[in-house]
Amino acid sequence: MARMNTTLPTGRQQAGGFLLEALIGILIFAFGVLGIVGLQAHSLRVTNESQYRAEAAYLASVVMSEMWTDDYQTLATNYDSVLGTGAGYIKFKNDVKAKLGNAWVADPELIFDAAKAPSLQSSYVNIKVEFMMPGEVTPHQYVTSGVIGQNP
Repeated sequence: MARMNTTLPTGRQQAGGFLLEALIGILIFAFGVLGIVGLQAHSLRVTNESQYRAEAAYLASVVMSEMWTDDYQTLATNYDSVLGTGAGYIKFKNDVKAKLGNAWVADPELIFDAAKAPSLQSSYVNIKVEFMMPGEVTPHQYVTSGVIGQNP
């Protein structure tokens, strides 16, 4: 019959076991902290993007309301970005540049299309503002549209 070894290991045979467990625990904790830091960075990026998108929406609605108060006959010459020389468009472009700062990508587009309008005294207006977050290569867009003028 084989004899079983029932002696307990001595302290010398277990030397380093506790240290190894502690190092594994520290490694798991470090991965958890890195995960939290990554989530925080992603959260900050999403918050900044939503701030820029809200600014673009606000600026587009401001210029749309200014167009409603202006004379319909001079809207296209004052605001159309194809011409790009009207006082209303230049003010809109400068406001976008001032509010979006380093995230601003291109001149905003403000295009009138009378063909889609519901009446001869109104125009369909399309507004597009592009912005790009620092470190990104693809710009984001905020696009809105509306009808300006007198509707039947």
